[in-house]
Amino acid sequence: MSTCHASSIVFDGRTLSWFGPDGATWSVPAERLRAIREVAVESADVRCLVMFDIDGEDAELQTPANASGMDRALDGLSERLKTNLNLQLEGAAPGSSRVVWSR
Repeated sequence: MSTCHASSIVFDGRTLSWFGPDGATWSVPAERLRAIREVAVESADVRCLVMFDIDGEDAELQTPANASGMDRALDGLSERLKTNLNLQLEGAAPGSSRVVWSR
């Protein structure tokens, strides 16, 4: 997977944090994650988005699947959530989506 240098994501064992262009950021404690989804999109530099549904929120947080640090963040979340989190839609048709994990 190529890396999107415009954004990065990190999981410190408790909190998932994203840092994007122009100072954009978000963070969420792992215990508030309700679902993780991936969606294939049609874009030159981003082929897939990862979306995080949050307990108590009507909106989801999203990041390019190729954000710097995504593999490490998913590895850490896999360990924390006791499941295998792997992305599979990198080459899928735009609009394709799937649930990676759901509580």
